[in-house]
Amino acid sequence: MQPRLNAARLTPLNRALRHALFGAALGFAAAPATLLADEPGSTASVKRYSIAAGPLADALNQFARTAGITLATTPQQTAGKNSPGLQGEYEAHEGLNQLLQGSDMEALNQGNGSFILSQRLDVGSAMELGATAISSTGLGGTTEGSGSYTTGAVSIGKTPQSLRRTPQSVTVLTEQRMKDQNLTNLKEMLQQTPGVVVDQTDSERVNYYSRGYQIDALQFDGATLNIDSRNGNFIQPDVATLDHVEVLRGASGMLRGSGNPSGTVNMVRKRPTRDFQGSASYTAGSWEANRYTADISGPLTEGGAIRGRVIAVHSDKDFFQDARMERKNVLYTVLAADLTDRTTLTGGFEYTEMDATGAWGGLVPDFDGSPLPFSRSTFLGANWARWDRTNAHTFIELEHAFDSGWNLKLNGNRSRLAYKDHGFQQTSLARSVGATNPYLWDVNYNFSDGGGRTNYSNLGAVLDGPFNVLGREHRLTAGAEWNEADAIGNESVWGYNARGVDVRNWNPSTVNKDRINPTVNPQAHTITTQKATYASLNLSLADPLNAIIGARLNWYDFDNQNSTTGDYKVTQEVVPYAALIYDLTANISAYTSYTEIFAPQTSYDTSGSLLEPMTGEVYELGLKGEFYEGRLNSSIAVFRTNLIGKGLQDAEALANGITCQPTFAQGSCMSASGKSRSEGVELEISGEVAPGWQVTGGYTYTTSEYLKDSAANTGNALRTTDPKHLMRLFTSYKLPGQLSNWTVGGGVQTQSDTYATNTARTARAEQGGYAVYNAMLAYRFNEHYSAQLNANNVFDKYYYEKIGVTGANYYYGEPRNFAVTLRGEF
Repeated sequence: MQPRLNAARLTPLNRALRHALFGAALGFAAAPATLLADEPGSTASVKRYSIAAGPLADALNQFARTAGITLATTPQQTAGKNSPGLQGEYEAHEGLNQLLQGSDMEALNQGNGSFILSQRLDVGSAMELGATAISSTGLGGTTEGSGSYTTGAVSIGKTPQSLRRTPQSVTVLTEQRMKDQNLTNLKEMLQQTPGVVVDQTDSERVNYYSRGYQIDALQFDGATLNIDSRNGNFIQPDVATLDHVEVLRGASGMLRGSGNPSGTVNMVRKRPTRDFQGSASYTAGSWEANRYTADISGPLTEGGAIRGRVIAVHSDKDFFQDARMERKNVLYTVLAADLTDRTTLTGGFEYTEMDATGAWGGLVPDFDGSPLPFSRSTFLGANWARWDRTNAHTFIELEHAFDSGWNLKLNGNRSRLAYKDHGFQQTSLARSVGATNPYLWDVNYNFSDGGGRTNYSNLGAVLDGPFNVLGREHRLTAGAEWNEADAIGNESVWGYNARGVDVRNWNPSTVNKDRINPTVNPQAHTITTQKATYASLNLSLADPLNAIIGARLNWYDFDNQNSTTGDYKVTQEVVPYAALIYDLTANISAYTSYTEIFAPQTSYDTSGSLLEPMTGEVYELGLKGEFYEGRLNSSIAVFRTNLIGKGLQDAEALANGITCQPTFAQGSCMSASGKSRSEGVELEISGEVAPGWQVTGGYTYTTSEYLKDSAANTGNALRTTDPKHLMRLFTSYKLPGQLSNWTVGGGVQTQSDTYATNTARTARAEQGGYAVYNAMLAYRFNEHYSAQLNANNVFDKYYYEKIGVTGANYYYGEPRNFAVTLRGEF
């Protein structure tokens, strides 16, 4: 039977009855029966859609043709209404409700592949659904306004896919979760992400690790900029501009080129809305923290063909350490224009400036590596210290949906990260030579005259669409990408300030700016260029089985602008990808995947040739569940990660006196013989488990080992400061009945013990396992205004965010603190 749109009329009573019946059906769906396969003729089979934003009637017709369903509607129901479009894989009912987002309509399932379009029921004017009914609207790729802790689609894989259809471990932090936990920047979000370890280099530079390896690149809207979070001029992105954040764990060479087999962080920006909306908030917190946000979005022309959005943030706060402060301003503007019913052009600009005291180190250890008894308020820095910088991000996108279901996306991104003039002035500590008192340290002072900046650029194109072979629909994704990182370091002056200072008597306000025997560090200038083409096939082998195969062809070029040496390149490096997804039931899929990534090296072998790139490979096997039309997602996975080919000292060449002349006149040859491994288990759940009850959390168990490395490393863990056991959990519940204006929530971050040693293993820092508990209480006064209280580290747990045996590498975690937010929405 051909798909068709039929005329139908529903009275308010009919609509109410259908709502009640649909609620009952969802109640059955919440039971264990959800694990059973669908009956023949069910509409629960997943198909892929590529429907552009535009008139609602056109979108529904295209969906009905692709899905093979019958949809009953009237011209009056769709007249003058638009749809946000649909990209990715969905079941029929879920996809229909995604197409209907922003309208007052919903699709009611009649069974046997038939649906009726109906005005969404106002439960206050008709009848309440049963207490066990889950809300009937499916989720899309936008989390704003969904109230959910999960999403219907992620974009980290170049094209939208549901979490269930992504054969790797992915965590999503939604807008609602950011609000409920009062998260304000990327670092705070990743501290709440399962399987991610946040490691402070100092107060402003942060490393992120997953599965034993560093996450060394960031994405915006799926476009890789290779921004390294360790860069001193990088500002952690503010959540006010983000719809959600996607964190993929494992090798991601198909997505971004070179790097570690650790994962990728994709930040998805907020976009203009077709309907007018606005919000403003004020947050007051501990240590004189004040934060203001404003967000206005809506149509600029009748019908919303051109629309815009402006978001502004100002924050001003001190810290629990004495004399530290941070001031930040953010401005984000974005415009979108429908050039045709199938073509949309979007462009935006985000500017962030931050002035901060910063801290180029934490607290110092004893000789044996144990912590010295400093209070949490101790700041071993100067009150005149500065870490001032600006970040500017510009982007443009063009999307076009063809009649055949194919979709083309072109994008360009540019980011500029820079220090302000004289923006970097910091002190650091080094243990005094020959000291017998653990509190005696030398003070160094570094002053930058500015000029340090990094420009990141990205151009990309991706074409995606379906095709039919042997009576089955498959999908092809192909694209090309170009990235450049042009980095100029600060011209800085370095010198020691004082010798043998007893840090027990440290006073940040009395540190002077003297520099004894200063040295000037010239500006380094490097340009790293990457380009690639890639393609992947999603093959429908049988109704329950899909195979995904793909490859990326890479070129990598590093150019040291200050020298005629140190340049290197990698040409035509192939990175493969393969996965299988098998639907065990209508709600549960099993998957296995093999992913790779490469990392260039700078060492040379006995022939004077550059070592081949290291290869990171990840084997993953798991189960993913998707329930309540995608409003609840869960997963379990086991993985093994290998990093192969690390350059090690060539023992045979060294024994035979081969010194790699003339490349390394004073060094020894290297061989690509190193190997390391990590493996473990990950469990995760996110979304609505019952009406009004949102949960997000995960547990990871990870072990790692240097299988072949230097004598000091072989047999040891890659990072002893990464816990084997790590759990993140947060949940919120909207109270029922007369208390429905109240929402309560709470969470915990817990991890097992960690330690650190020096190279000679004569000193050891260690920390036992600990748990930090957080709580939230929110009250909605009416549809426009609400208030929220957050309490972090409720039991005031003393713990260290970082431990270390050398230098000033002990960092306390935040003491108990509170924040109150007042929010208005209209």
